[in-house]
This record gives sequence, structure tokens and C-alpha cells, in this order.
Amino acid sequence: MKVEIFTHTNCTECHIVLDFLKEKGLLDKVDVIDTEKYPFMAFERGVISTPSIFVDGELIFAGQVDLVELEKILNGEKINKKISEQDLINRLMEGIVDSFAATAWIYVNNDLPHFVEQKDFVMAVTGIINDEKRDELYEAIKEEVKANGIEILVKWKEIMKRNISSNFIREMYWLYQRKLSKEEVSSKYPLEVFAHWLMVRGGALGRVGLRIYPLSDSAVLSRISEVYLYVFENYDQLWDKVINEQRKLKEEEVLNS
Repeated sequence: MKVEIFTHTNCTECHIVLDFLKEKGLLDKVDVIDTEKYPFMAFERGVISTPSIFVDGELIFAGQVDLVELEKILNGEKINKKISEQDLINRLMEGIVDSFAATAWIYVNNDLPHFVEQKDFVMAVTGIINDEKRDELYEAIKEEVKANGIEILVKWKEIMKRNISSNFIREMYWLYQRKLSKEEVSSKYPLEVFAHWLMVRGGALGRVGLRIYPLSDSAVLSRISEVYLYVFENYDQLWDKVINEQRKLKEEEVLNS
């Protein structure tokens, strides 16, 4: 049996899981994969939140981990539990709001039905992966979301907003290593910049592959500054290039339609 745990340095739940396995003497039974160092491996496997635990290639836990169940799995015990259909949507949403990437993507796109097509993630966070009727239950989730997706998102909106806000402030702390005033945040991150951050940082990646460097790191900031300066030194040429590219794409789209 091969058990892989995808982790991230700044993931509290990851540390809880690893400390538990160390305490139980089970750490040598798992392969720990740091998503900071191996982001593309995580992307390839469809990791949306950490920790993500795969058993023989199958995603069993995503974000929230039942430590008792994990211990049983590592000791060779078979897990087979019954999940109530009435609990499915709450389990799904609890798993989603535990993941910044999932929360951000759904919040920005206001699109729960397409997200639940991520079958492996849905089955893991709801726990139906270990249910004999898992395929039937998964279809029940899809039908419920298709019928009531908007209402579900309205109900969970405040929790999703809290998740996103917490992650934003956390990254401000990582960058600046101190608490910023409201005025500093609003000045450095006007609405347009915050929107860009949320759409790209959250919706696309979550924390997988993320390495946040303090802005006091002169070597990193120097490299980034070179790109920033390059943008303005070549501003008109860059704009011309992009406009021409987009015009050609539109022309090709018209020809192929």
C-alpha cells in the first residue's frame, strides 16, 4: 500500500497530521510531498487543498483528515462507513470553505455546479469515498447542487468571505512581517489590485506551489523589480504586441466560425 501526503509549510492541519503520525510511529509508512517544492506534481494529481492524502493513487482525504481513520488505513484496516444523504451538502461545503483555492474559485465565478465536477475532491471531503454507494451519493450531490446551487452559496457566503479575508490578511503578514493599518492596505491594494489577487492567487492556485517571501528579502525584491521596471521601459511595445496578438486571435476566431 502506497500512502502519499501532499503538504504545505504554512498549513496548520498538515502539521497536526504529521505530528500525529510521528507520535503513533507511522510516519515511515507515508511519503510526504511538499507542494512548495513540488507544485507541478500536486497540479498533476489534482490537489486542491492541503493536506491531501492518496492511498494507492486514490484521494481519500482533502483538507480535513479523520486521524482515527487514517491510523486504521495505515494499519491495514478497511474503512467502510455509511454517509447520510441529508449531510452531504454540509459536508461538501465544509470541505470547500476549508480550501482557499476552492472557496476563491467558487466565490469569484459564482459557480458551484461546475466545481462539483471535481469528483475526487468531492468524494474525499464528503467522506463518501469510503461508502459502498459512493457513485450513487456523488450523483445525488450533483443533482442537489444543480437544483439549489445559488441558494447553497447564499447560505455559505459569509463563511466564504471570512475564508478569503483571512487568507488575504495572512499573506499581508507574510509579506510585511507586521500589521498594516487600514490606510496602508487600501493604498497598496485598491479594489482592482485586490480583485486581481483574488482571481489569480486564489482561484487559480490556492496555496499549492505558493512561496511567500517577505518584501524585506532584497534578493527576491530585486529580481521582481527588474521585471517591474522592464514593464515601464517597454510599455508601448508590450501594449502594441498584446493588442496585435488579440486582434489576430479575434480575426482567426471569425474565420473559423
